[in-house]
Amino acid sequence: MRRLNRVMGLILAATGPFLPAPAIAAPPPAPRLIVAISVDQFADALFERYRPGFTGGLARLARGIAFTGYQSHAATETCPGHSTILTGRHPAATGIVANTWFDRATGSSIYCVSVRGTADPDARGPQNLRVDTLGDWLKRAEPGARVVAVSGKDRAAIMMAGHHADAVYWWNDGVGFTTSPFAGPATPAVLAPAQAFNGTLFARWRAQPPALWPADVPATCRALEKPESFGRLAVSGRVPPDASTQVEGGPDFLARTDFQDQLRVSPLFDPLTVDFADQLIDRYRLGHGPATDLLAISLSTTDYIAHRYGNGGAETCVQVAAVDRALGTLLAKLDGLGVPYLVVLTADHGGSDAAERARENGATAQRLDPAAFVGALNEHLKAALGLGFDPVVADDPQQLVINVGPDEALRARVRDAAVAWLKTRPEVDAVFTAAETAAAVPAPNKPVTDLTLDERFHESYDPERSGDIQVALRPNTTVGMPRGVGDYVAGHGSPWDYDRRVPILFWWSGVPAERRREPIETVDIAPTLAAIAHVPVPVVDGRCLPAVAGPCPAGAGRSQ
Repeated sequence: MRRLNRVMGLILAATGPFLPAPAIAAPPPAPRLIVAISVDQFADALFERYRPGFTGGLARLARGIAFTGYQSHAATETCPGHSTILTGRHPAATGIVANTWFDRATGSSIYCVSVRGTADPDARGPQNLRVDTLGDWLKRAEPGARVVAVSGKDRAAIMMAGHHADAVYWWNDGVGFTTSPFAGPATPAVLAPAQAFNGTLFARWRAQPPALWPADVPATCRALEKPESFGRLAVSGRVPPDASTQVEGGPDFLARTDFQDQLRVSPLFDPLTVDFADQLIDRYRLGHGPATDLLAISLSTTDYIAHRYGNGGAETCVQVAAVDRALGTLLAKLDGLGVPYLVVLTADHGGSDAAERARENGATAQRLDPAAFVGALNEHLKAALGLGFDPVVADDPQQLVINVGPDEALRARVRDAAVAWLKTRPEVDAVFTAAETAAAVPAPNKPVTDLTLDERFHESYDPERSGDIQVALRPNTTVGMPRGVGDYVAGHGSPWDYDRRVPILFWWSGVPAERRREPIETVDIAPTLAAIAHVPVPVVDGRCLPAVAGPCPAGAGRSQ
C-alpha cells in the first residue's frame, strides 16, 4: 500500500490532481424562450452575502444549477463583460477591450457602442463588436426566432443583443426607453412599445412624483447604516442616502439632470427595466413563435449604487433586495406564458468596496488618484527624455497608450522608461508591455482559476485597441478620489478575483437544484444555451457544460 501511495504521489506531482469528469445531466426541455439576465456589478461575493435572505426571483434562480463563474479577462468593465456573455468569446476576440479606448488614428477616445461615420453623436450600435452573439446564431439557424434586449445602459443592451436583433432598448435620460437605428430596427412598430411605456410612466409621475427609495427598509440593511468618509466625501450612510425619498415636483422635473441622476442611482430603476421587459414579452409574443426566442435583460442599478456608495453599505443591501423582488415579478410573468422557458443569470463583472470601508473590515486597501498618477508618470518621462509634451494618455491608469506619433524609436524609449518607473511604484503589482501581453497565451483548457496576471490581460488584449502598457494595481486599490456627491467612491476593472468572480445560475421548471463546485466562465454560457436550443455554434472560447445541457454535441464550443 505504501508503494502504491508513493507511485500515486509521483504521478500527481508530474501530472497534477485527477479531476472528476464533468457530470452529464439529463437535458432540459427544449425551451421556447431563453431569458439571459445580467446584473451589472453583481459580484459572486455580493450574491453569497445576501443569498440567505432572498425570497423572490434570486431565491428561485439560486435553486437551479448554480456555479461560481469568472470573467476570465483583466478588463472587468461593463462593455467587455457584457460582450462575453452571449458571444462565447473573450474581449480579445470581441474587440471590446474597455468601455472606451484611445483611437491612435484620430487621437480621440472611442466609446464601445459609438458609431463612427455618422453625423449623429448619439448613434449607438454593435459595429465595434467583432463577433456574433447567441441571438445571431439563433436567427441564422431559425429565421423565425425573435431577439429582444433591454437595459438601463445602451452598451449592455447592445452587447447582449448582437448584430441582428429585432429590437434593442435602453434608457435615455429625459426620454425614457429608446433605441437607435444603428442598433437594430427603429421602425414605428419597434418604437411604439417604448413610447407607450414612457408615456404612461411619465404621466403617472407627473401626477405623483415617485419615491426613489423604499420606506420599508429591511432590518438587515438598517443594521449597516453608519456615517462614512470616502476620500474627501462624507456621506450619511443612511437610506435614503443624502436625499429625500420624495422627488421635488414641478412641470419639468422629469427632464432635470438631478432627477435623472437620482433615478439611476435608486432601487426604482431596475424594476422599471423589468416592467418594460414584461410588456415586451407580450408585444413580441416571446415564447409563442415558430422558433426559440431570446430575451436579454441587463439590470444596471447595482453598478450605479455600488459606484456611488460602495457595495458594503445599506444602499447596496436595499438595492439587492429590490433586484430579488423585481426578478420574482419577471419569473411570475414567465410562468404565466404557459411555455417551457430557461433562465440564465450572471454579471458583467464583480466589484470591490470603497477602500476606507474595506480597511475597516480588515483588508489592506488604498486609493489611487488616476489623474495624479498618470500626471506624475508624464512629468517623469518629460524630465527623463527631454520631452515638451505628455507622451502617455490614459482613460484608465491600467491601460496606458504611448502617443508620440510615428517615431518608433521614441516610442520604444518612452515605453522602456515608463515600465521602469511603474515598477518602482508602491501602487503597482505588475507591468506588461503589449508584446508581453500578446505572447501570454493560456494553455488550452487551463483552469480559469489558474490564469496568471499576464494571461488575464491577454484575454482582454487587442493590438489595435488596447494600451501599449498594461498595469495591474495592487489588490484592493480603489481608483478615484471622490470630492463631492456623484463621484465614484468604489469601482472595478482590475484583474483580481473580486472583480472577475460572478455567479452563473441556470434555471428551468423541474431543474434539479445543485451547487456545482467546478469553476466556469461567462464564455461558457452561449455554447451551453446553443446546445440546449439545438443551434450550431461557431468557433468560440467557451465550452458547452454537460452538467447543464446534457450530452454536448460535437463542435459546441472548445473541447471538454
